[in-house]
Amino acid sequence: MKSLLRLEHVTYTYPRRNKPSLEDINLEVQAGELLLLAGETGCGKSTLLQVLNGLVPQESGGRLQGKVFLDGQEVSECSVGERSQLVGMVFQSPDDQLISSSVQEEAAFFLENLGVGFEAAALSASKALLQVGLEGLEKRSVHALSGGQKQRLAVASVLAAQPRILALDEPISQLDPQGATELLEVLQALLRRRNTAMVLVEHRLHEALPLCTHIAMMQEGRIVWQGTREEALLQAERFDRYGLRLPQTVDVCRSLDVPAVLEVEEAVRCIQEAYPMKVGGETLPQPASSAIEPLPAVEAKVLSYHYSRRQNLVLQDLNLQINKGEFVALMGCNGAGKSTLLHLIAGLQAPSEGEILVQRKAPRVGEGIVGMVLQNPDFMLLEETVRAEVGGASGKLSPWQQRLLERLGLTGMEEEFPLALSKGQRLRVALAAVLGREPAVLLLDEPTTGQDIAHIRDIVSLLQEYAAGGGTVILCTHDTEAAACFAQRVVVLNEGKVFLDGTPAAVFSQPLIASAGLRAPAALLLAQELYGGKHVTVEEVVAHVRQSNMGSDARANAAAPTRCQS
Repeated sequence: MKSLLRLEHVTYTYPRRNKPSLEDINLEVQAGELLLLAGETGCGKSTLLQVLNGLVPQESGGRLQGKVFLDGQEVSECSVGERSQLVGMVFQSPDDQLISSSVQEEAAFFLENLGVGFEAAALSASKALLQVGLEGLEKRSVHALSGGQKQRLAVASVLAAQPRILALDEPISQLDPQGATELLEVLQALLRRRNTAMVLVEHRLHEALPLCTHIAMMQEGRIVWQGTREEALLQAERFDRYGLRLPQTVDVCRSLDVPAVLEVEEAVRCIQEAYPMKVGGETLPQPASSAIEPLPAVEAKVLSYHYSRRQNLVLQDLNLQINKGEFVALMGCNGAGKSTLLHLIAGLQAPSEGEILVQRKAPRVGEGIVGMVLQNPDFMLLEETVRAEVGGASGKLSPWQQRLLERLGLTGMEEEFPLALSKGQRLRVALAAVLGREPAVLLLDEPTTGQDIAHIRDIVSLLQEYAAGGGTVILCTHDTEAAACFAQRVVVLNEGKVFLDGTPAAVFSQPLIASAGLRAPAALLLAQELYGGKHVTVEEVVAHVRQSNMGSDARANAAAPTRCQS
């Protein structure tokens, strides 16, 4: 089969840096293949993608060595126009590539710049918008879209041009699980045509792995392992070694010493064969009762909001109370109103009707009571160094701020320019800057985006400690596995209202969850199929299966896992 992409001994060093960001990269991707690039935050994945479309080194500067071949032609022999038609690039942040005013104009922009006629470009744009689920929004302003809708639009604008090679930098990071599934199905359909090759960077491996054909694992600018998906699953320990997130089905199977598989149904079959004893449902721990009256930190009372009187309500008659010391995951499909609610709590917007109260009064910007980390951290980073960003213009870090840098893996980066860091690192800088001021209420909009599993654990551990100390944490996320693992409470919005509210086990076991664009964690699906249970983490499922089968199989005596893999 014809190779559409080939890299030979590619090494790249950014300007004013001594250490290469990419070192001796060798890759080959054929038509009909999808290569998943996986690795810890900052290991060089995004830089490698930008080599493919020429942003590195044409825009970035620096020194590039080695050879890059696109569809059999060396990049140095391709014009900018030829390369742009061969490689379609979807950036990590959609705001970096959306430049038109309306959805339709954006989807057709690239084609029109190639000289395609207006009607033909409009038809191709409409087909691409239909593929990504944005039909009906053609006239909407790009600026009125949610983060997930912007991400879909960025993909559509690339698909409309029908490039031979797709370079996708975390294209589902801001999508709800249902939207992610739909987009990945679009990519899978393109692969079936056998004339497209894809290179995908993604931290949500549990969703991306079923689609990929090959995997390349990166560490510190090098490819440390590459092979087929099947070969990778047979060597699951490599995921741990390189800081990658294992799908929960694979992790449960590995912990129970049965063949590692991706699909829930197949995992259930393998586990039942190895552990034939019938197991009963589990007893879930009940929340501890307290005689102390909860102290409201945030109250929404008959809250409604619309961006303009001609637009439908984003939030409608919403009632919600979040108490001091709670760690709440705010969830729902793209466009459900999650980010809008966070902005209202922060005082960045005022209610159209009803009221929002923080510590019994209307929130005001600048009071320091509420701190917010935006979905796009680049909008918050204004200083020349990480030190100044976190410690202020003086650059003097308090002991608490120094501890934050250490806990968030930013030690040694104090003098770096924040916007030159990877997206995951930029988000952690923004978090350190906000949390360093110790707000009473901390709001986070998709803070796990662009983070590897080790840094997700670090962030979550820090936030849990903050909540245990009396802070209130409200975290907006699409990651049901992570929410099930760390949140005390899950609040699901749907069509601008509170749709579900309760513990992770109670919320995710509701059949209605699918209508809010969410999917139950794989661990819960395994628990339901294996023993009719409601456990939501890998640790709980493995421990229950072992305990229920104690003595029936030698493997049941193995030690239970010691950490959550979500």
